[in-house]
Amino acid sequence: MEFVRAHPEHDGIVVAHYLAIWESYGTAPDHLRSHPEEIVREFLKVGRADYKLASFIAFDGEAAAGSVSCRLNTKAYPTVLKPEHSTEGYIWSVFTKDAYRGHGVARKLVTMAVDHLQAIGCTSVVLHSSEAGKPLYTGMGFELATEMRLKFDKMSNISPTPSSNIWPKPRCTLSALRKSSRS
Repeated sequence: MEFVRAHPEHDGIVVAHYLAIWESYGTAPDHLRSHPEEIVREFLKVGRADYKLASFIAFDGEAAAGSVSCRLNTKAYPTVLKPEHSTEGYIWSVFTKDAYRGHGVARKLVTMAVDHLQAIGCTSVVLHSSEAGKPLYTGMGFELATEMRLKFDKMSNISPTPSSNIWPKPRCTLSALRKSSRS
């Protein structure tokens, strides 16, 4: 098995593996946007230019056995911490073909991605895992983190308005808060 850092000429492999992950989740083809290959290729191009993206591929002869990609993570909130205290890397698209699972391919690829992210100054790494991947990642030192999600298609019984019962009653009024802050 040969493990290499991918170059733009390998993008077809990375794209195919990424889309195979969505297929393995049972994603209906009509749920994908039109031209998904082009979208992933553009993501790779922009990622290389702006986010230090790297991809790694495991080759068994000419056959691509697996791949992984990683990049600097962008935050969904203002980053006030100095980079040396909070530069997050993100690992995505960890893929191993069925015939190569259980042989250390994903472990080696993830290790290469982690090494890259550490080399570019990341202080932590985030990835989202399938249930099948959790034992691998926890065995490598990744810790389960809390992420909360609310899917709008599951909200039929929720009416998040101030008049609904899901909002707690305030402990004090705004005028009382203003008065106490002046004292």
